[in-house]
Amino acid sequence: MRRHQLLVVGAAAGGGLSLLAVLGAALGWWWLVVLAAMLLATAVLLAALDTDRRVRELRSFVKAQVATIDTTGGRATPSQEDVVGTVRALQAQYTGRLDRLQDTLEATIRQRDERG
Repeated sequence: MRRHQLLVVGAAAGGGLSLLAVLGAALGWWWLVVLAAMLLATAVLLAALDTDRRVRELRSFVKAQVATIDTTGGRATPSQEDVVGTVRALQAQYTGRLDRLQDTLEATIRQRDERG
């Protein structure tokens, strides 16, 4: 709710200052135009600085949170033997699948040749 109110207040202030600048230009009071423009520019600058500060705080917060994450999930780091064993098991499975595929392909070709 606070963000919504801040947005409404900011929009009202911007609209009011813009209206003040237009009114000053219409009346020929250039000091009023400059004052309204400078207040509007200052508000924009303050909003940009606040946004930059928030981004920097968020960046450091996220880095701190990421640093606390346990990437191992409580498990020990796998050794090289574990990795090699896993790769060999995957190779054997893949080779078995390729052999079955080749057998199926050859059987299909033989059936097609027998038909004619």
